[in-house]
Amino acid sequence: MVVWGVCGMWAGCTKEPPLDPDPLDPAESAQPVLPDETFPYSELTYPQTWLGDPALQLAGSFSGNPQVTDAGATLGRVLFYDVALSRTNDVSCATCHQQALGFSDGLSQSTGVSGVPTRRNTMALSNFRYQRRMFWDQRTNGVVNQVLQPIEHPDEMDMSLDALTTKLQAIAHYPPLFESAFGDSLVTPDRIASAMAQFLQAFHSYSSRYDEGLATGFANFTPSEMLGKEVFFNGETRCNQCHSGLLFQSGQAFINGLEVDYEAQGDGGIGELTGSADDDGRFKTVSLRNIGITGPFMHDGRFATLREVVDFYSDNIQPHPYLDERLSEAGSGPLGQAPYQLNLTEEERQGLVDFLHTLTDTVMVSAWWLSDPF
Repeated sequence: MVVWGVCGMWAGCTKEPPLDPDPLDPAESAQPVLPDETFPYSELTYPQTWLGDPALQLAGSFSGNPQVTDAGATLGRVLFYDVALSRTNDVSCATCHQQALGFSDGLSQSTGVSGVPTRRNTMALSNFRYQRRMFWDQRTNGVVNQVLQPIEHPDEMDMSLDALTTKLQAIAHYPPLFESAFGDSLVTPDRIASAMAQFLQAFHSYSSRYDEGLATGFANFTPSEMLGKEVFFNGETRCNQCHSGLLFQSGQAFINGLEVDYEAQGDGGIGELTGSADDDGRFKTVSLRNIGITGPFMHDGRFATLREVVDFYSDNIQPHPYLDERLSEAGSGPLGQAPYQLNLTEEERQGLVDFLHTLTDTVMVSAWWLSDPF
């Protein structure tokens, strides 16, 4: 099942130049509380099963992520949580990417400094080592090229990069943090982007009940969770054809049959960038890790619960001239075939929901080194 999530606070596409920032007395800026010894972000790694997985290594080779240093990621942590990055001094990256919610925000659409809801649902954040194309329409390659876009967006943080560098240079705790991370205290947009990207690479999600079960033959699963796992992987439902591997994700973007005509309903996805009819409604396929705590779901947040998502893929996929073949009756062949009707039983539907909840991480959502330092 293709759980299309959300391009939320990171929507990009600046409409107008940001306004002048609201005044902030540097002496009154919040001070981060950091440990005496820098946390060893550079030593964080993935399990050997991940490091040896060919598909993940291929994905990681194209990520374009910067080298992680302890001081660089520490600076990135402070920047991620600092409302000073917004024009109005009341919105941070973490406003819409909350740790306890898998770095999503629990809303269909989010609001930034303008008060105008974002067009798409806020994406959850994790496993950036293996991420390449960013945003729901995949328009940006690599997280380092993504992180500055919400800062400048008028409906998100609405801060020009020139104004931001001047602002941060005047806040007492930033020059020492930049010096530790980069060798001198100069604040630049490239350094801001690098530090934030380094911090985001610490968002590892591989500590779930599902991961525990891989090592125990799933002795920790309930009967309903086991049924859901069987339904997910049985081949007939094709769930794991779109959400595959350890990431439960795909590098491809799919048309999943939410609409007969996506553009007519207000969001053509990748089709708005390419102008191609066969891209109408094509969106990034999100990872299912932490999916149990990162709703609402789909690119527009239309489904409040995982049960609604399961019901949609079971019974309500809409015809579309370029519907992905994996969501069609045949399961292969040309695009645009008649939608697949799974007609799952009540037990199978509940089992799928229960199984998806086993993908929730037990470490990332509460780790202090990923938490708010202010």
